Amino acid sequence: MDTLSRVNELLQDHEMTLYELCKKSGICYSTFGATKRRSGQLSIDTIERVCDTLGIRPFEFFMSDSDWAMLEDYILRRHSGGGRS
Repeated sequence: MDTLSRVNELLQDHEMTLYELCKKSGICYSTFGATKRRSGQLSIDTIERVCDTLGIRPFEFFMSDSDWAMLEDYILRRHSGGGRS
């Protein structure tokens, strides 16, 4: 998973800019630029700070839309009396 792309997706979902995220979380703005320049990934500490600021749990950071759709389908089948998977 490209953690920088995921942060950008989450920022769009939360109608927030990277600057606002940095200001609220205390993450240095240059952290994102340096990570992009070296084609790297964000550290776990940075991801946790992003999650705290956005009000999400770390596992949610790593879930894709298709993961959410599968989870929703599973829950709906369980509540409607559907079979076990």
